Amino acid sequence: MYKIKRLAPDDRLKYKPLMFQWLYLQLEQSGRSGQGQSRFRLIGAEVADAPVGVAVLELREGAGARHAMLQCLFVDKRWRRKGIASLLMREVRSLCLEKQIESLEAYYYSGKSSTEMIEAWLQKEGWTQPLCEAVVFHINSDIARAGWLRERPLPSGLELFLWADKKEQELKQSIKAAAAVFPDFLSPFKAFAPLEPSNSLGLCSEQGIKGWSMTYRLNEETILYDAVYISPEYQQIGLAFHMLARSIRLQLEAGIPYGIFTVNRGTPVMMKLAQQWLAPYSWKTSEKRISYLPLK
Repeated sequence: MYKIKRLAPDDRLKYKPLMFQWLYLQLEQSGRSGQGQSRFRLIGAEVADAPVGVAVLELREGAGARHAMLQCLFVDKRWRRKGIASLLMREVRSLCLEKQIESLEAYYYSGKSSTEMIEAWLQKEGWTQPLCEAVVFHINSDIARAGWLRERPLPSGLELFLWADKKEQELKQSIKAAAAVFPDFLSPFKAFAPLEPSNSLGLCSEQGIKGWSMTYRLNEETILYDAVYISPEYQQIGLAFHMLARSIRLQLEAGIPYGIFTVNRGTPVMMKLAQQWLAPYSWKTSEKRISYLPLK
């Protein structure tokens, strides 16, 4: 009745309605760069040749071990509670065994209608107890009341610029010249969603780029504030929130009503600042949670 099969890169268009938009964009970008098959694996579920479910794996390597991120496990609402997700996971495990993958990881968000269902399924399938990887702060126009939004002068020798005003190669060269070192989750060159040109900002000096605040348009009404980086020599003088204040003012001026800030627990200084300056003006907070499935 159900056909579970491994998909070719060209099959992604057929399964597009079952994926997040940002994930489909990543698949397309990887396909154009020639990395599609080496980076992503897709497994589909079909009934009478019509897609009803999909699993998307992103293969990763680190510290000598092989891991995979379960970026998507989705079953069409009309076909849920029929064991399709478990069949997809059985094929996922088989693929991981062939690729000598040692563990799977998956993340999801609290406070959604699907959260309890996801956690029950993870427990049933033998995943680890979920951990909070990041706190998500949700803002609306009430953020305009924050006193720290007011314009302040930058330290001498620094200036802000719109990221979209410069070419990517020029930006990469400038970051290299400044010898910036940062974790992957703070990269300014992600492609999971369209970069928001109106308020993605860079911070520069004569020596090169010293920081950035990257935003992405999730939908017509919502901007995601994703990665804020400040060069170590400027981290203790409040420049992160100086950039965020400018970005938020630009968002409000553009009439975009909602913003989302994801603050990783691996950045304790930024988390402390967010709890102090963002939390009082957030209309809600939630968590990005992560769970693991050991395969060996």
